[in-house]
Amino acid sequence: MVKKKPHHPPHEEHADETWLVPYSDLLTLLLALFIVLFASSSIDKSKAAQIQYALAAAFGSGTIEEDDGNIISFINDAKDLNLEDDGVIISSDANGATLEMTSINLFDTGSVTLKPEALPVIKKISLLLNSNKYKKYRIVVEGHTDDTNESETLPSNWELSGARAGAVTREMISNTMDVNRFKAVGLAEISPAYPNKNPYGEPIPENRLKNRRVIVRIEF
Repeated sequence: MVKKKPHHPPHEEHADETWLVPYSDLLTLLLALFIVLFASSSIDKSKAAQIQYALAAAFGSGTIEEDDGNIISFINDAKDLNLEDDGVIISSDANGATLEMTSINLFDTGSVTLKPEALPVIKKISLLLNSNKYKKYRIVVEGHTDDTNESETLPSNWELSGARAGAVTREMISNTMDVNRFKAVGLAEISPAYPNKNPYGEPIPENRLKNRRVIVRIEF
């Protein structure tokens, strides 16, 4: 007697899923690419320079020329000159490196004439900017005030801030710098670094002093 084979339910073949591994790797790479593209659209230039150095070091490719200055080297060189000890704030933003000096270190109240003690600091900055590493870059000198009319002789803070920016620019040019590299602008009180008044409308004297400043901006 022939025995019947037991009935088994149909066996489902499992699809080969090994393709998921390279597919997930591809998605990860695409995600990383989009993150880099997004970051590079808004990254500031000092971070871009850091990435440039990191990539050069990682791939061993050489080389950013020693005479080709960038934001990182400029900030380091400015610190090596002890400009911070002279009251200069060294920083950077999306437009380049910045050297910020408070007006009380540069001018008497309401004056547009540089103090004698400010001249050595400006000369130090000029020599740095005139070195081979940085002499190709354009410079913007910005004058800023607080929200009071500090000058008794000038009609508004526009004239005061513009004249102070011009005074610093003229002094830098007198240190054998190329006049074509410069732009001097007065911004009055429209771009304060700190609030001039508290939420109750009361003045903040220390902030007003900080807002009276001249910024030397190097456009990298």
